[in-house]
Amino acid sequence: MDKILQKYLAAGQMTVSNLLLNNYRQLGLDEAEFILMLQIMSRTQQGKAIDLTELSQSMQLDTSKLGNLLRNLIEKKFLRLTTATDAAGRKYDKYDFTLLYEKLFALEQNEVTAELTQTETTSKQEVYKNIEVEFGRLLTPMELQTIDSWLNTENYAPELIVLALREAVLNQVYSLKYIDKILLSWEKQNIKTSADVQRLRQKRRQELAQKERPTVPKQNKAKPSIPMYDWSGGIDDAQ
Repeated sequence: MDKILQKYLAAGQMTVSNLLLNNYRQLGLDEAEFILMLQIMSRTQQGKAIDLTELSQSMQLDTSKLGNLLRNLIEKKFLRLTTATDAAGRKYDKYDFTLLYEKLFALEQNEVTAELTQTETTSKQEVYKNIEVEFGRLLTPMELQTIDSWLNTENYAPELIVLALREAVLNQVYSLKYIDKILLSWEKQNIKTSADVQRLRQKRRQELAQKERPTVPKQNKAKPSIPMYDWSGGIDDAQ
């Protein structure tokens, strides 16, 4: 048992990203190609030279089939074969996985972009839903066209439209024209986010509080008398 454990520890371990493990199929790798990639990665991480004969024995594949798999990986741009020189000046084949990781990162970026697009689409749908709920009825084709213009032509943020809707409801005005006036007013004030709207509301509350603050009447103070001199008379006397 000790010998088996020693052999297990001596074999070492390799590091493989779970992102690669979970997405190799989406990248276009089949099982045989993926296992060959793992075999090459394992030897590379251990600092070993890649011996195709040893690889074929390990995978129980004849060398011709192994060669075909390797060519597939290179042609599909998952692997790049370069030549390197060791400390003794001997040249050997080096396998570069940069292309694989570029494909993996591009796949992940596409998924993130798709999620963001889905979130944006959902937000836009919520704009229509919120307006219909507040208005208590279905929107007319003309109203749908107006909202579509806000979202896709004017590029108002969905959250901003919903906030403008709330302003209109607070004022008991159930009209897209009124909401449009609010949006135009905010646009002139460079208000583009909910945080900007919150700052505007805070500013208005402060201004309102300032107006409602009672003023202290000024006390009437006796003004000092200012002596008046007849400068002209003085000049005449001097003559």
